[in-house]
Amino acid sequence: MKKWSVLMLTLLLCFSIAFDSHATESGSNNSEHPETTEYPGDPSLAPDIVSQAAIVMDAKTGQILYEKNSDVGKYPASITKVITVLIALEHNLDMNQVVTMSENAIWGIERSSTNIGLDVGEQVTNRDLLYATMVNSANECAYELAELIAGDAASFAKLMNKKAEELGCKHTHFVTPNGLHDDDHYTTAYDMALIMKAALENDKFREIAGTVSYTIPPTNLTDEARPLWTGTKMINPANPYYYEYCEGGKNGYTTNANNTLVTFAKKDGLELICVVLDCDGLKYTFTDSKALYEYCYNNYMYFYPLSDFSFTKDQADEMEHNYILDNYYNSINHNLVNLTVDKNYCMLIKKSTDTTKIERQINLYEKAKDNILGEIDFLYNGEQIGNTPITNGTPSLSSIITTENEQAIQNNDNSKGHSIILILLIIIVGIILGLFLFVLLLRAIRERQRNERRNRYTNNHRNKRRRHRRRKYKDNDFYI
Repeated sequence: MKKWSVLMLTLLLCFSIAFDSHATESGSNNSEHPETTEYPGDPSLAPDIVSQAAIVMDAKTGQILYEKNSDVGKYPASITKVITVLIALEHNLDMNQVVTMSENAIWGIERSSTNIGLDVGEQVTNRDLLYATMVNSANECAYELAELIAGDAASFAKLMNKKAEELGCKHTHFVTPNGLHDDDHYTTAYDMALIMKAALENDKFREIAGTVSYTIPPTNLTDEARPLWTGTKMINPANPYYYEYCEGGKNGYTTNANNTLVTFAKKDGLELICVVLDCDGLKYTFTDSKALYEYCYNNYMYFYPLSDFSFTKDQADEMEHNYILDNYYNSINHNLVNLTVDKNYCMLIKKSTDTTKIERQINLYEKAKDNILGEIDFLYNGEQIGNTPITNGTPSLSSIITTENEQAIQNNDNSKGHSIILILLIIIVGIILGLFLFVLLLRAIRERQRNERRNRYTNNHRNKRRRHRRRKYKDNDFYI
């Protein structure tokens, strides 16, 4: 009986441990497990999140609103597929082109990893591959896209790393197109936000990343359609983790990476990107992301400091003497310089900021730099919180504007140039006049010489006739 009691207690204990373990894995409440914690009584306090690394970035400006270990290297898992699909879209694949699944694409992935059951030789379209990769996280489809674009996965990884570098990623290195684990395949929350920011500039990517469900029609190897559902539960209205402002995203999971999620959301014109990495529990990627979005939307807003701004003479008088403004305000038709700013320039500021205390500091360069004449800095409590360039609406400004010293030198050079030109003109006129007089003198000399020759000829002829007459007279006298 005693042995039976011990056995029953042992079984009960094992059942209890197993139940607790299952509950933790499934995301049920457990006092020992951290939870996403918000502070509705004080919205200015950032939430406590479960994810070990996270960031919230403004999709328009790249400004960071929240970060936690954002530069710490982490494994991304399937959110890798964001850059895979982006590169595929940038290669302008024909959506309707039929593709035959290769042996490498089918057998080059772990069979236990996420896939949609395609087989070697099965034919689908590029559209099917793209949607299956993002919506259902199909690893074989991501592999097939890599082969289509670069020939093989290794060559495609080079394209991925090149793209990441171009986007400014500093701590990212990709090995696989689908995110299946490799020790040398890593990124950071900040770098992943940069990648998503670039992807959102592509409208087709937005459409695919925001798709809740997609159906692959029957293929050459199956008569059944394949309905696919997104793993980004925040965009599915039927899911308890639905967040009305979330527009799309991509989730991921591997044993080494833990749960990962990158999403984008928009509220009151403010579009944000949220990345969470290394999160213990799928549901917490959603609760963490929602809490971070709410914190940012409750505390930040767009501010347009130049909506009613214009350059005036009074502003010019307040600044130091500047050649650019001299030209602008002294020019009759203002064709020389046309100072302009982006009146739609905006910056994210905390809602608690007293906007009346935001100062504008106008800095005009002494010389145009690639058609940029200066900049406007925005200061709050002495700290710079924004910056935007002052540009010119007149073409080829850089060939017109110089510094005051350069202009003085140029004026001096122009004066010297005018004097030299005048002297040269006088010399040229003198030479021409001299040549003209020389020609007249030469003609006079030649005329005089011709006259002398003519006179000599006439005199000689006259003397000859006289001699001839004298001789004739003498002969006549002889015969008389």
